[in-house]
Amino acid sequence: MKTTSRSVLALSAFALLACSATALAAPSRVGDTATKTVRFKDLDLSTADGTQKLYERITTAARIVCRDAHYTEIRECRSRAVDDAVRAVGRPLLSSVHRSTVDRVEEVVLR
Repeated sequence: MKTTSRSVLALSAFALLACSATALAAPSRVGDTATKTVRFKDLDLSTADGTQKLYERITTAARIVCRDAHYTEIRECRSRAVDDAVRAVGRPLLSSVHRSTVDRVEEVVLR
């Protein structure tokens, strides 16, 4: 499971699907859903720095995937994409970073 979650992960406008190449490549399509892969095998998700870097990659991918959405739907598209990606990764520290960003509240994490 740990290997699967670290090696298979992709960001789409509606769901996290698989993992692959670079953070800035063009999105691909699965059916009618745009997808963007996010690589994080190189990151240590047990640290705040590694987790923050992954969160930045996820939000960048969400912007790429949602850039063709209608302007009234872009914010919702990005929010849904990031929420789904964070949930799919399933790491408490990543969820904490996401909550802190969304709620604009800093959580103290002792490590």
